[in-house]
Amino acid sequence: MVFAARKGVKRARPFAAWRIVTWLVMLLAAVGFVINVSGLMQIVEGMKTVTPEAAAAMPDARAAMAWATSYIVIAFVVIVMALAALRWRNWGRHGMRVVALVLLVWAAITAWISFGQWQQLGVVLAQPGFPQEAVAVVLKVRGTILASTVLKAVSVPVMAWLAWQLGRPAVRAQFAEPIA
Repeated sequence: MVFAARKGVKRARPFAAWRIVTWLVMLLAAVGFVINVSGLMQIVEGMKTVTPEAAAAMPDARAAMAWATSYIVIAFVVIVMALAALRWRNWGRHGMRVVALVLLVWAAITAWISFGQWQQLGVVLAQPGFPQEAVAVVLKVRGTILASTVLKAVSVPVMAWLAWQLGRPAVRAQFAEPIA
């Protein structure tokens, strides 16, 4: 055969649920990446049209730009680590474990903060004489905060499980380089 390639040893890799979770993490990071790139572009375009007088009266846009840029860089790192783990790179497995643990801590802290905000909005709603229009808005915001809190609370054990799975000997063995 003219174009025969020398191939290494084929190894069967069993179904791995951790790969599905890694895909989801990567997809969510990609969505956040795209949203923040779009937001950063809107901020930059908006700054071009603002007069110096109006800019002096506005909050500093550099904080929003720094946040979006930081998120973009971090999301890119998460995407790279997830792709590397999905491509069976051992350094990607190590990196994805770190990503899972960082996301676990971030989700736990922000879920706790969100739950506190949800409770505070409940106190606001209980005040007598609160306008009906404001009640509808606060109820909608409160529902959104509760949904995000629940999703973050669910992600905490999922990220702990992912970090644990990627450290198990059976999974580590699947990342071993084949002997050619």
